[in-house]
Amino acid sequence: LPPPTITEVLLMTKLLLVTFLATASALKVAGGPVVPQPAVKPSSMSTALQLRGGGMVDQGVWLKAASAFFGLYGVGFLLAPEMTITQNFVVTPDKYHSFFARNIGLCILYTVYLLNYKMDVAAAVPALVAYMAICAVVGPVYAELKLETTPAHKAALLMVPFIVTGLLAL
Repeated sequence: LPPPTITEVLLMTKLLLVTFLATASALKVAGGPVVPQPAVKPSSMSTALQLRGGGMVDQGVWLKAASAFFGLYGVGFLLAPEMTITQNFVVTPDKYHSFFARNIGLCILYTVYLLNYKMDVAAAVPALVAYMAICAVVGPVYAELKLETTPAHKAALLMVPFIVTGLLAL
């Protein structure tokens, strides 16, 4: 591969900077003070989960992690649509691809914003789990089965562990 041009290096630097700035607040996990609760006999389900090392996923932590993952795709589509498309598909994007990709990026970022700042965590987690499950089927899974993808496209399938852990957070 030829070395990257200055323009490509600057674009990647800007993309990384914006990515870090856009996801920094998503990585903050707000937790209140721990208030001691009276001892309650644990249910057999929670005892079984403890025996295998736990199993409950904190909703706040999951929402922030899934938002950061999903948000990175939004940033890529919004700020570098051609690069995001060519990294994932065997195609040369035209102005129409770029137009739609920027709009998709904006939609993803706005959804992440709404889920993190305008909804309660208890409502946002099931909404994002469902959204990610639907997006996984109509997006990466469909693309892998029906489109010419690059090896880098397999990274999109990392949504599957987020969906599974999201189900554990419900």
